[in-house]
Amino acid sequence: MDGMGKKRRAEGPPPFAAAAAAGASASDVLTGSASVDVIISRCSNSLEGLQEHTASAIRDRKEEVKAVTEEIRTMVTDKGGVGGVAEKDGVIMVNAGGQVFPVKRTALLRPYMKRRYISVLLMYHEGGLPKDADGHIYLETSSAFSFFLDKMTLIDTGRTMAIELPASKAADPLYADYHSLFMRKINCYSAPPQALPAAAAPMEVDGQGEGGGEGTVADGVERAMKDTMAAFEQRLRADAEAYKALVRQRDEIATFLTAMAPFLCSGDGEADSILSLTVMGRPVLIMRKTLERLGHNHALLTRFLTMPQHLGGHDVDQTPSEHFVTTVDFARRIATLPHNQLIRPPLVEEGDERLVKEDIETYGLKYEPLCNGVTGGDFVIETAEEWGKVIKMTGKHSPTVTLIYKSSRDRFGYSSFLNKVVGKSGLLFALQDGPTHRFGAFIDGPLTPPDDPTQANIYKVPVFLYSLSGAYETPTKIELQEKDQQVEVAGTQLAVEDDDDESTADVCIAGGYLWLGYGDPGPADDLSSCYQWIERDKLPEGHIDDSDIDDEEEDGTMDDGRRTLASTIEFECTEMEVWHITEEVNA
Repeated sequence: MDGMGKKRRAEGPPPFAAAAAAGASASDVLTGSASVDVIISRCSNSLEGLQEHTASAIRDRKEEVKAVTEEIRTMVTDKGGVGGVAEKDGVIMVNAGGQVFPVKRTALLRPYMKRRYISVLLMYHEGGLPKDADGHIYLETSSAFSFFLDKMTLIDTGRTMAIELPASKAADPLYADYHSLFMRKINCYSAPPQALPAAAAPMEVDGQGEGGGEGTVADGVERAMKDTMAAFEQRLRADAEAYKALVRQRDEIATFLTAMAPFLCSGDGEADSILSLTVMGRPVLIMRKTLERLGHNHALLTRFLTMPQHLGGHDVDQTPSEHFVTTVDFARRIATLPHNQLIRPPLVEEGDERLVKEDIETYGLKYEPLCNGVTGGDFVIETAEEWGKVIKMTGKHSPTVTLIYKSSRDRFGYSSFLNKVVGKSGLLFALQDGPTHRFGAFIDGPLTPPDDPTQANIYKVPVFLYSLSGAYETPTKIELQEKDQQVEVAGTQLAVEDDDDESTADVCIAGGYLWLGYGDPGPADDLSSCYQWIERDKLPEGHIDDSDIDDEEEDGTMDDGRRTLASTIEFECTEMEVWHITEEVNA
């Protein structure tokens, strides 16, 4: 080897190297070696293709980022929003439904407060909020705002670290509804986005290139390629995480602005005008667009517009002042609170309910709970009033409801059903049996299948049944004994068993009072096959069908003590919905 090396050095560099140094091409040196030319061409084309593809992908992503960024900027600026806080001291004078309050900016910027909806609204969207005749910010809320300000004073002085409603206020929707809305959190206004998660570790590639061995040229090329691909993948992951974070911010801002839209100016001067009445010397203010959301000819809107206001407002003297203010506040909550949030009627003193109800209904409102935004479609629960009554049964103060499964959309397949509902807690089932019978169940917890698809999972969880129509004239709650408050969920390769250890269904709710995917033997092909029954003495009074549901036992005797909320004890469900019932956690 040494001799050969010396001879080569004496002769000079190899022909290819010498020719290359002289500016000759590889084809000039390797004349007649067509296969080498092809390989060189393939290398060149591959690199050029990679460069073009990478450049195209980068251009596309830059355009996507630019589009989302512009969307965020437009959303915010169109609503009078700004990107930063101009003033951090002093007070903001806020007219809350007719009463003016000073709100300290320092309090709004405290760590606990600065990401709350109310703080973002006042600090970043002051330019988009309506103004009263004196130039004060007008906030479409009630004088209950004073409770919030009292708590803000404690926050600002460091005497408390959170704003929580005491039991008496939580039971009063006038306080609970606004607290649930204004104390929601948003992250993208008041603080820069958190650092993106570290890029995932490069994907490991097993094996080596063909013909490569340790220490060979091929092995070095393979390692270099792997290193390049790992670095490329790492940057792609970092880019994907950054882009997803930007999209999440856009969606979060859009959610915030949608919820705050009733409080911000619409751009229509007439709709944004502030109407006023004088009630026992007290001004009562409300935006015209708020009342118009109840209807362009709504009785309350007519009342505010029936007399010219050039005298500084006009008197209400046919309705007790407290009743009128209560009515206006109820109308305000109906018109401004987000869709899918339960709105309860006003809390009134014991003994006054009948009179308050009469005055509220005089102005075209119904004294009953309702839930906007989940009606008007083809849903099992048909009206806002029905929604209000059903959600009231759950005991939630100011929940929101979201449709997560609908059989006509997502199909009755068990796997499809599980994919939609698993991982969420607070599940309201609504079932339709033909044109007449509507009923369901509420599980105040999750629906949890077993880890092993060949097993079943049974567990305790608060649950009740309810009827909307068919079995009862009005929405009716069916309370259950503690022993019946349980759920059993089968794996995708098993069925829930009945008391006789027979395979029966996919899901068993309320200890066997409601079976989904029922078969004999089961489970059925899908969840549309159902079974529902309950003992007569466990039902509230008023069940429409007072005849017995006879079911022959094995010994020939008849069980005559059963009832059902469906049309028959075993039925084909024509529509099944699952709604997610959640309450905002203001941690």
